[in-house]
Amino acid sequence: MIFAAGTAFTPAGLAGLPAQRTAARHASARAGVFDFLAFGKAGASHILVSDNARAQRIKAQIEAGQVNFADAAREFSTCPSGAKGGDLGTFGPGQMVGAFNDYCFDPDTVVGELGLVKTKFGSHVIKLTKKP
Repeated sequence: MIFAAGTAFTPAGLAGLPAQRTAARHASARAGVFDFLAFGKAGASHILVSDNARAQRIKAQIEAGQVNFADAAREFSTCPSGAKGGDLGTFGPGQMVGAFNDYCFDPDTVVGELGLVKTKFGSHVIKLTKKP
């Protein structure tokens, strides 16, 4: 649709567009003004504990619905991110320690599923929140 010079672009001007296209444009407008800054980055939350057996128990409790991920992070994680429900925000390739980075940037890792990773810091229950 082409607007004449001096014509204001308003939502009313979208009335002639098919409803699906209009809805899609409005949905994408709500995505966030600064989302472009996370392009090529992954996002994750994690729970850091000292050993793999404990990580497996916590993962099983979350998957069984006994506790949600954020509450488990607050209660069990030894990482300061535990106070934020384990949220690490977004990060680029190579910004995290090897095995953690490999898990988050693996094309086969599914957003929202839980995984276990062992690093020099301990055992992590990881939930990928954003694919790069």
